[in-house]
Amino acid sequence: MSTPRRSARAHTAVLDAASQLVLEHGYGRLTVDAICARSGVSKATVYRWWPNRAAIVVEALLESVQPDVAYPDTGSLREDLVGQATALARALAAPGLGGTLVALLGEARDDRDLATALRNGWQEPRRAAGREVVRRAVRRGELPADVDADLVLDGVYGPLYLRLLFGHAGLGRDEVQRIVDQVLDGCGGGHRAG
Repeated sequence: MSTPRRSARAHTAVLDAASQLVLEHGYGRLTVDAICARSGVSKATVYRWWPNRAAIVVEALLESVQPDVAYPDTGSLREDLVGQATALARALAAPGLGGTLVALLGEARDDRDLATALRNGWQEPRRAAGREVVRRAVRRGELPADVDADLVLDGVYGPLYLRLLFGHAGLGRDEVQRIVDQVLDGCGGGHRAG
């Protein structure tokens, strides 16, 4: 766990430096020394705040998209999923961000620190929020009580990440709506807004 940060300016400088360096050289060539040199923040300070370069990069990624990808609470599962998934797709289409995430996911296969940081910082908080969205829908009667929330989320977000990775299909609102509708139809909660 990181220690409290005394300087918001230094914190921002480290995250900005990490983001720039990943875009310029890729995660595989990123070092904490390079982050320190670019940010002007000492190595001792960086290691007091983060355990490794993976934690820095994932926090930088999160800070760049966090405000934009929260789940809404519209009172409709379909609208909550379409709204959040569309916002996520839009964020991932931003210059550099989608490519950075794809590169990090590829690197995570062989880098345990990065895999852990992505799972704990990126994936699990979003899945926890998504599970709550599905639970709300069950309580409202939009989905059967025995629905598997994780499978609903996999059904919606799996195609987004595949499309991001391969670029074989669009990620606009219309495409997201079709994905969400198909998933909800498949789990017995299909009712479309007219």
